[in-house]
Amino acid sequence: MTKVKIRLQGAEKDVAKLRRHLLKAHPQMILAHPRKGTNPKYDGRQKWSAYGDYWFGKIRRRRSQ
Repeated sequence: MTKVKIRLQGAEKDVAKLRRHLLKAHPQMILAHPRKGTNPKYDGRQKWSAYGDYWFGKIRRRRSQ
């Protein structure tokens, strides 16, 4: 089994919409809720990110179902 790390990044609404779509289509994927970036270099123009991972061939249960 191989684990792949995932990062979605973009506007808040777009990241949330894609996250919902991916979780419905792939039950073995885990993705956290989107959060705003914290890098001071990009102050005022932060992107939103959702992090997670995907395991091939392993069905997992999310806590928030």
